Amino acid sequence: MFSFFISEFNILYSCALFFVMGLALLEGIGLVIGLSMASAFDDMFSFDIDVDATLPSGGLSGVLGWLYLSRLPVLVWLILFLTSFGIAGLSINFIVILPTLLSFPIALIIAIFSCRILGGKIATIMPTNESSAISSDSFTGKIATITVGKARKGSAAEAVLHDDFHQKHYLMVEPEVQGQEFMQGTQVILIKKLSRSWLAIEFEPS
Repeated sequence: MFSFFISEFNILYSCALFFVMGLALLEGIGLVIGLSMASAFDDMFSFDIDVDATLPSGGLSGVLGWLYLSRLPVLVWLILFLTSFGIAGLSINFIVILPTLLSFPIALIIAIFSCRILGGKIATIMPTNESSAISSDSFTGKIATITVGKARKGSAAEAVLHDDFHQKHYLMVEPEVQGQEFMQGTQVILIKKLSRSWLAIEFEPS
């Protein structure tokens, strides 16, 4: 049976499941020593994208929403995806052995729909993100930090904002004043929301 898992046509799917077991082990060790892999993943990756509510849903934010990636902790979603992918691939090859070029897209499609179906059910019993969600309109007056690029008037750069629930929100920011520039690491105060970005002024600590 072990040879079935490590066979060439199954190695990809077995690695996915071994990776899940590794994540579970690291999470268990982390909880013992007071660290959390789930929190670390959420700090590293955030999928809360600031978009205007009047704009049609679509693009990357629409895909992330469809997969419930924006409503589940990243680690939970990753475990769900890899587990579904691994089990689907192994099940396919248990029934009929297929070349990886054929079994891979089938397993991938099954994993995607598994995230859609099971992710929705998991999201309903994990209301943390939903209950602490706030409108981006309430960001006025909040302090954000430029993370990527250089912000100029008419050329926004990415910034991150931490809300009152300690969640990260990524948004696009540009200076209010013509000729001013915000470099990476600059803290700014959001003053007005535009259709696709925010106007901001530089934060000057007293």
